[in-house]
Amino acid sequence: MKFEELDAKLRVFETGHDFCVLPEIFMIARLDGRNFTRLTKDTHQFEAPFDLKFRDYMVATVEHLMNCGFRVVYGYTQSDEISLLLHRDETTFGRKLRKLNSVLAGEASAKLSLLLGTLAAFDCRISQLPTLNLVVDYFRI
Repeated sequence: MKFEELDAKLRVFETGHDFCVLPEIFMIARLDGRNFTRLTKDTHQFEAPFDLKFRDYMVATVEHLMNCGFRVVYGYTQSDEISLLLHRDETTFGRKLRKLNSVLAGEASAKLSLLLGTLAAFDCRISQLPTLNLVVDYFRI
């Protein structure tokens, strides 16, 4: 069997659970730091409750995410969380949730790890909001 045939045969099992965000639905990516309590208190001993250096690292991570190939309209960070409003017409990866989640988490993890000089990890989830009012409400909380 040729490689292309084998690849096509097995890729079905990989993509069988691809969920895509419907067109014209707003997408907000919420990234959350994994084990950041340990990272910020034990590994780096940042100042509590607010550390300027850590804030600058998180802002730089948001800036990176806003310029790494996605159409990000707005980015916000607070504590160990990052929220990104993607353009309503964003079509990267065909709006596949697993691709958006994994690539955004990977980009954020890589950027912050480089800034810290140690490993840092994020998870990501996409909120799918049908109206602009819900988008505004999301950023109010």
